[in-house]
Amino acid sequence: MKVLKLFGPQDLRVVDAPMPSPGPGAVLIKVRASGICGSDKWIWGAEKAIDVVAGHEVAGEVVELGEGVTTLATGDRVMINNVVGCGVCPACRAGRFTYCPYKDGIKDVGNGFGEYLVAPARNCLRILPGIDFVEGALVMDNWCTPYGGIKRGGIQQGMDVLVSGCGPIGQAAISLLKAFGNYVIAVDPVEWRRKFALRSGADKVLSPDELPDAVKSLTDGLGVDAAMECSGNGNAYKNCINSLRYGGNVVSIGEGAEFTMRPSEFTIHRFISLIGTWYSTLPQAGEVMQLALQGRINLRAFLTHTITLDEVPAMFGSIVTCEAGILKCVIVFD
Repeated sequence: MKVLKLFGPQDLRVVDAPMPSPGPGAVLIKVRASGICGSDKWIWGAEKAIDVVAGHEVAGEVVELGEGVTTLATGDRVMINNVVGCGVCPACRAGRFTYCPYKDGIKDVGNGFGEYLVAPARNCLRILPGIDFVEGALVMDNWCTPYGGIKRGGIQQGMDVLVSGCGPIGQAAISLLKAFGNYVIAVDPVEWRRKFALRSGADKVLSPDELPDAVKSLTDGLGVDAAMECSGNGNAYKNCINSLRYGGNVVSIGEGAEFTMRPSEFTIHRFISLIGTWYSTLPQAGEVMQLALQGRINLRAFLTHTITLDEVPAMFGSIVTCEAGILKCVIVFD
């Protein structure tokens, strides 16, 4: 089979690799669509060759069952939750692998930038009729991450919400919030992303240097009820906190940020909560698919490019550096 591997700094190549075989409790999946996530940029910036095949936003077809698998059948169309927990704790039994206290990341499912992969059967969720493979590849990470953040953050219908960062996760957050009846202010330093946020349903778009004053002006001087930080920028976190009304919540999605926080000023005296959320669960993926089938969200809303595996090496740098006009890209396989 073909896979994408890194042979040196910014040197990606499509090469041949042995076919994997599913062990007990696992299945072999023919990859049909695989999203390129912003977190995949680590392979572009690596300083030496890495014998790893990245890619975790996967939808495909079950082609072989490992010993003991009874919950799936060959031919099933599935999406994959790539976080592999212990499999036996209460969280794992409920399909909430991100909450597993014993997960270590070593066994997580990758290999999405290849034609086949092996995954635990328990991490696979059937794609509902009416949803195709490309859409399925977008559900578990790109849509469910902000969906889970909305749930964790206690964001209710009618609330004023700030979305910080209008990349794919932010665009999905905007669409979901509008589907739930919220007033949405979107913030991004890049003009074309702000324009795209309007297409996603944002009521108002701002640049970061307009915060918090413009937000206060739009909310009768109070600030927003909640902010979803999707950019992973330290200053953005500060902007979110400063844009909240008393008792508001910051939902922390964007990773890698660093900033200095003075609790007395930022949280204690204003009753502010900082709420962490990460990735998604199988039940959430089922709920997002239902939203799509009901016509409340469009799973392809921010998809700007589909490419083949052979086209990835030439395009990867532009994709992970967020070149103008490239918002979300999915690799499609025959």
